[in-house]
Amino acid sequence: MWDSKLFKAGIAILLFFLIILVGNQISFIFKPLIITFEVFFYAFLISGALYYALIPLVDWLAKHKVPRKLSVVITYLVFVAVVTGIVVLVGPSLQEEFTVLLITLPNRIDQLLALFESLKDTAIIGQLFHLEAFNIEKLSEMIPDAINNSLNYTLNSITMVLDFVTGFFITLVVTPFLLYYMLAESGSGSVAKVVKKLTPRMHAERTKQSIAKINSQLALYVQGVGLVCLLVGILAYIGFLIIDIEFAMILALFVLITNIIPIIGPFIGAVPAVLVGAINSPLMVLKVIIVIVIVQQLDAMVIRPQVVGRKLAISPLAIILVVLLAGRLGGLIGIILAVPIFTVLKIVFTQVYETIRSSYGTETEK
Repeated sequence: MWDSKLFKAGIAILLFFLIILVGNQISFIFKPLIITFEVFFYAFLISGALYYALIPLVDWLAKHKVPRKLSVVITYLVFVAVVTGIVVLVGPSLQEEFTVLLITLPNRIDQLLALFESLKDTAIIGQLFHLEAFNIEKLSEMIPDAINNSLNYTLNSITMVLDFVTGFFITLVVTPFLLYYMLAESGSGSVAKVVKKLTPRMHAERTKQSIAKINSQLALYVQGVGLVCLLVGILAYIGFLIIDIEFAMILALFVLITNIIPIIGPFIGAVPAVLVGAINSPLMVLKVIIVIVIVQQLDAMVIRPQVVGRKLAISPLAIILVVLLAGRLGGLIGIILAVPIFTVLKIVFTQVYETIRSSYGTETEK
């Protein structure tokens, strides 16, 4: 019994939970590490996303006899040129729309409140407005108070403001250097060396294959989602131009950004467009809904299968469950990171399972 794999696995699980218990009792020791992680989290997150977006160009240049560090510099220059070109191309129009929006925002809020008031006259919606929890007069009174309280709280919370500025500055400064190291040392950096040293020789090849698969899957996901969001944003912009809705570029940009969020992103992205349409006319609301539905159907049935395909090998049901769980545990960031983290864990657990099964097979043969 003492030598059985099951007994050893049970002991390992008990030790794992014991470590968690002891660590919880001496959490003050790990507090500096937690603070450090929180400070550099967004820098690592942005660097990781950019790494998988830019690594194909770096690898292509390196394969064509360009020194790797020079390849990274060239990739940086190309990336800056592309971003600058986009800003020059769409910046003036976007700035003009933002200026108009800021100037007319108070008037549009009043129009929305007036629209809600007019909806009282409808039979079904009128019942909702008569509910105590959804009283439009109280709602209109609560909104300014909530805004004032939020502004006062923000202005009085100097620590919060300083933390945000510090975090933003650290992310802005650290990200380029971290990204450069990741691109320049891809596959041969200190992390790869540590993994190689910690991995038993008999499992080295399988671990190497698993790391390569993780990189491949994450690259597929990041590049695929980025391209899908870009195409969806362009299609939404074209659709908004066709129906001649105000702030078409801002609304399309919002659709593009929210499409990063799995499952619920498209619904969130549609909300501002529907509100802007509601201010104009019920017909415009219908037009907006038609555009959003067409774009999302093209995304679900044509764009995403062609760009990402089924190479991630994750069922839609699994994605829904993972996203719901991640949203409950980690909020919005958890939802965004749910699929890539699940992909990594799936590969790791598959690796562990295959290792244990092969060990059992070897013992059986003996």
